[in-house]
Amino acid sequence: MRAVAAAAAILTLLATLVGAAAGTAAAQPDAPPAADTGLRLDVTAASPRVVTADGPATLTLTGTLTNTGSSPVTGLGARVQRSDPLRSEAAVREALAGDDAADAVTPVFTDLPDLAAGASEPVTLSVPLTGPPTSSLALARTGVHALLVNVNGTRDGLRSRMAAVRLLLPVLSLPWGAPAGPAAPPTGSTPFTLLYPMVEPPRRLPTVPGEPVTLTDDGLAASFAPGGRLAGLVEALAARAPVGSPLRAGLCVAIDPDLVETAAQMADGYQVRAPDGTVTPGAGADAARAWLARLSATLRGSCVLALAQDDADLVALVRSGASDLARRAVDDGRQLTGRLLGTPVLADTVWPVDGALDEATLADVGQAGDGSSAAVLSADSVEQPGATQVSGVVPLADPTAGGTSTVGVLTDPLLTLAAGGSSASTTSTSPAGGPGALGTQDALGALAFRALSGARAGGPLVLAPPHRWAIDGRGADTLLDGASRLITAGLAEPRALGASVAAGAPPGANRRRLTYPVRMGALEIPPAVVASVAEDRDDVERLRAAADYETGVGAPPEQVFDPLLRGMLRAVSGWWRGDPAAARVQAGLVGTRIDELVGSVRVLEPPGPFSLGTRDAPVPLTVANGLPITMTVRVELASTAGLRVAPIPVQRVPPLGRVQVRVSAEVLRAGQFTVEASVRTPDGGALGEPTRLQVRSTVYGTVTIWLTAVAGVLLVLLAARRIVRRIRGDRSGPDGGTGPHGTGTGPPTGPVRPPVPVRAPHGGPPAGPAAGVPESPVTGGPEGPRPAVRPGERPAGTSVGSAEFPPGLPRASRRGVTAPDGDLP
Repeated sequence: MRAVAAAAAILTLLATLVGAAAGTAAAQPDAPPAADTGLRLDVTAASPRVVTADGPATLTLTGTLTNTGSSPVTGLGARVQRSDPLRSEAAVREALAGDDAADAVTPVFTDLPDLAAGASEPVTLSVPLTGPPTSSLALARTGVHALLVNVNGTRDGLRSRMAAVRLLLPVLSLPWGAPAGPAAPPTGSTPFTLLYPMVEPPRRLPTVPGEPVTLTDDGLAASFAPGGRLAGLVEALAARAPVGSPLRAGLCVAIDPDLVETAAQMADGYQVRAPDGTVTPGAGADAARAWLARLSATLRGSCVLALAQDDADLVALVRSGASDLARRAVDDGRQLTGRLLGTPVLADTVWPVDGALDEATLADVGQAGDGSSAAVLSADSVEQPGATQVSGVVPLADPTAGGTSTVGVLTDPLLTLAAGGSSASTTSTSPAGGPGALGTQDALGALAFRALSGARAGGPLVLAPPHRWAIDGRGADTLLDGASRLITAGLAEPRALGASVAAGAPPGANRRRLTYPVRMGALEIPPAVVASVAEDRDDVERLRAAADYETGVGAPPEQVFDPLLRGMLRAVSGWWRGDPAAARVQAGLVGTRIDELVGSVRVLEPPGPFSLGTRDAPVPLTVANGLPITMTVRVELASTAGLRVAPIPVQRVPPLGRVQVRVSAEVLRAGQFTVEASVRTPDGGALGEPTRLQVRSTVYGTVTIWLTAVAGVLLVLLAARRIVRRIRGDRSGPDGGTGPHGTGTGPPTGPVRPPVPVRAPHGGPPAGPAAGVPESPVTGGPEGPRPAVRPGERPAGTSVGSAEFPPGLPRASRRGVTAPDGDLP
């Protein structure tokens, strides 16, 4: 009998082992998958998300399994396994990081079809919440469990865990009919506040009135439209937390002012500028208008917390010397949000990026004039002298010693981590923080853990998701529904954020100093980017200083320049924290746009060179103003040595207009030369790029004039010298002339020749000596004695067939006189 009993026991054990391995469970479930197994599991839905007595008794998960490898996967099997209830914050953090094995209960695997390379198949897994551990999750008590969806398979003959998805499952009460287990101790209600951020990456470029609204992409059109992310957030809020509901009392919507301002401007039409400069009309004007109207109606009468404009990195701005921009981001953000939504915003309360400030930034932007300000801060950014405090309101040390009463509303870092998701694990993935219904499942689980643990140290317990929250309407719906269940179960009590700020810190509480975490400092916007934004700010301030507003003429200065200063905050948005390359790209886009606006006040380049024909000719210039406000500017000309410019009066250029300026100038030389014309503010600040003008001058220069004058003087002197010599020659003729045969002081010697007869005009008889010419006493001629002529020789001064005349004959007597018969005898 003993042998039979032993054999029966062995057979029973074997049957149990075979049954346990029936669903291809031969893989080692505890072995983590490789970094990239080529198999991806996406879990998109779970029901129930919170286990309650009146809820479903079976957990159902749906998703998709995809073979991303190059070879088929066979022998696939999946199961849902869980951990024991998480009993400490460290255990929850371990589960969020994917380090919890979650193998307290491991039901059998469910067979799945094989997957060819690149194939994808829908997956549905169902497991009872209670029952035996081999076929159910075997829940026996309330608490929060870590779940693991474990997929095993075989590729290339090797079997292993190939995919795993982790998430938290809160159990508030066991399904009806479940066996009674040890109940958790009663905890009471935990004061609870939920921050609900609505933030998108900034897309709008700085513009001035009259210009079309310009975006860098059209992603907001889809987000505003029905089914889009932002539309879903508003719809979930209206459906799950309507005005007057218990949950709405403890909920505060945190909004980026730039988002609502962009929606308001898109509603009137806009354009999209691609990275290559191509401009196309935007397609989301109607969707933006409808979304803004729906948001305004949903938030009316609710708590609204305005973030800094563009959710700017306030600490980075203050540390880099741009405190004025940090203050503008906070102050303008509150004013814009309240005006555009038509509802009051929470006054003097700031929620910085990552919930952290340093003392210098708190002094600049976190304190109200009456000392009643508040900052929503992560508990790990505030000094913790004793036991760690993750909730409540604490007084903050005054960095200015001004006696202010700034308080800090602490947010729970564990809840923030769960809401944002952790990507540290290489053994499993999590849908936390992403789109889809399960994007907020971990946040809901962590919130239930705090509520079940009775974390009520002064309260309220604040769930503050990251500003860069990627959840959509389905995830928001899950979170809001779960939070309402906690309130209904008596585990959470809604507490308005404004009420906590107004109540302040408990009496006698010690002031806490800020401790800016090093890891957060490493994520700041780079100082070089902030410096670039500061340069853009200086350019805009130069424009403002040169503006000359006249009532009814152009736009007021605040409508022109304030949007530009707010728009440049886009480059220091908290959205780019931890991504220096993206921050530099945005700074480049903003800087280029500011340069375009500053450069719109300039001297226009003429179509051709200026031609100056006189020494003091004016140079005509055209100054253009591309801004919708009157600008007072100085025009300056800088040239080579070719032009001397008189002082130019200050010019007033009308909005979007031009003015002609005639610049008095003195030309110093002839030729063509270059002149640079620039426009400056009255105090000397540069506006626009200098314009190069070509000037052509036909006026003689100073050197040329002196050379001409010297040449003229020399010409006059030479002419005078010749005249003087001629006069002297004429005076030495009859009386004192000297000939070749005498000195001119006595009578001539040698033979005397009679005077040359003069032919009468028209062939008439000889007329005798020329009329009016005195006869010489020797020769009868006017020039004294003539030399003797030998036989056969011509007299000196004559030639055959020529018009030469005897030497000494005056010019007046030579004209028209010839020898008889054209020759001399």
